[in-house]
Amino acid sequence: MMENDPGKGKYSELFEVIKDYSQREYDYQDKALQVIAGAYVFMFEPDEMPDARPVVDGILSQYDYVFTNLERGNLDPLSVDAVVRVALYNDGYMEWGINRLGKMLEGLLRRVQTDEGYADYVEDARVVIRGLENIVMGSALEEIVESPKDDK
Repeated sequence: MMENDPGKGKYSELFEVIKDYSQREYDYQDKALQVIAGAYVFMFEPDEMPDARPVVDGILSQYDYVFTNLERGNLDPLSVDAVVRVALYNDGYMEWGINRLGKMLEGLLRRVQTDEGYADYVEDARVVIRGLENIVMGSALEEIVESPKDDK
């Protein structure tokens, strides 16, 4: 895989745009997360995509792992989706994804403790928990697909 050299490979131009957007202001970071969520579809993708974990980490860490929707102020579900898609893209990324979603839950908890007007805590936590479930189910699906057929 291209983990060691994330800018090289078949989609290096797309990845360079994603990296550039991730280093700009909110609207560009939002678009970078959208592209990542759409491009890192599933672990059975025939062409390997560059490792997007550092880009996702770079964006989310700026917001204490709670990337919010500016209009409503609640957690942007696309940030969870981007983590889940990257985590499921490569078998070795699942632990990273679970860890990042855990950081999101911790960030939500810190936010609810400091922001009395934050009413969407329960729903935002549900979004993150569904993301965790998706990673676990994706891991189980991979085990089923890759397990040898013993009953033939």
